[in-house]
Amino acid sequence: MRRNEPLSAHTTLGIGGKADLFYITESSGDLVKAVRLARSFQVPVTVIGGGSNILVGDGGVRGLVIKNRSKKITIHKEGKIHAILRGVVSARWMRSTRGTNRSDFTDINYDESDKPDVEVVLDSGVNLQVAMAQLFDQGVTGLQWYSRIPGTIGGAVYNNIHGETHTFAEIVKKVVILDKHGGIKTVAGKNLKLGYDYSRFHESGEIILEVTLVLKAGDVERARKTADEWKKRKTTQPMNSAGCVFKNISEEDRAILGYPTTSVGYIVENILNMSGFKVGGAAIAKEHHNFIVNKGGATAKDFLAVRDEIVKRAREGVGIELEDEIIRIGEFD
Repeated sequence: MRRNEPLSAHTTLGIGGKADLFYITESSGDLVKAVRLARSFQVPVTVIGGGSNILVGDGGVRGLVIKNRSKKITIHKEGKIHAILRGVVSARWMRSTRGTNRSDFTDINYDESDKPDVEVVLDSGVNLQVAMAQLFDQGVTGLQWYSRIPGTIGGAVYNNIHGETHTFAEIVKKVVILDKHGGIKTVAGKNLKLGYDYSRFHESGEIILEVTLVLKAGDVERARKTADEWKKRKTTQPMNSAGCVFKNISEEDRAILGYPTTSVGYIVENILNMSGFKVGGAAIAKEHHNFIVNKGGATAKDFLAVRDEIVKRAREGVGIELEDEIIRIGEFD
C-alpha cells in the first residue's frame, strides 16, 4: 500500500494527480479482498487496469486506487458454443482517403466463423496484448483484430473496444463481477449492454473480475501475420495518449454533412483545420487528429482546454456535438 502515489505513472497519457492510497492486486481474489476491506471502512474505491483510456484529474483521486494486474488465463473447451453476441454493434469506422488518417484494413480482414470455438476464461487484469500472444502459442485465435490496443481484458469489456469493424461484443460470452454490495455474480454477455464504446459498467459501479471469451481454433500463422500488419498500420495512433478523444460521428450525421468518412480525426484535421493546436504540454497529434498527446509536462487542465476547443469549433462550425470516448476519474479544477 502506498500513500500519495502519482497516477501519471500509471496511465498511458502520463497525466494525473495523486491517489490518497494506491494498491496493486495480482489476482482476482486479492482484488475482491481489497475492495471489500476498503468498503468496510467507507473508503471510496477506484479500479484501473492499464490506464489507457482514462484522464485523471490534476487534483488526484480520493480514497483507494487499485491497479488490477490479475493474470490468470484458462482455456476451457473446444467445439461449437452458442449464446454469444456477434456482430451487432457498429464500430462507426470508415476509411478516409484524405488527410493523415488513411488506415485501411479491409484487405487483411477475414472470416473465421468456420473454425471450432474455444472458450477461454481470463482475469480482468490480463494485458490484452499479452493474452493475444499467449493464446496464439496455444493455437487460439480471435484477438488479432485488437492488435496494438493497450489496456486489459477488463478494460476491453468495460468500453467494448473496437478494432475497426470488430468489437469486443463479438466474443464476450459472460463476465464475473463484484457488485456494489460485495456480492459475486455471473452476467451473460447479452446483458452487458455492450454498445459503441459503452457497457453497463459505465453506470453500474460493478467491478469486472473475470471474462469468458469465445475465440477460435484458427490458423495461428495467419492470425500472427494479421496482428503484425494490423499493428504496423495503426502506428498513426500515438501511444503517449489516452486513445481516441471522441467517438466517431454517426453514419446519419456523415451523410447529412456530406463527409467521406465518420472519422472525427478527419473532421478535426480537414474541416476544423486544427493541425498543430496545443495548450501547454497537450497537443492534437499530427499523426491522427482524434488523439491529444502529452508533449511533456501536460496537465489535465491543458488536455481539457484542447478538448474543449475542438468541441466548441465542431459545434459552432459544423453543428455537431462530439461525444467523449475517454473516461475521467478524480478531481478536476
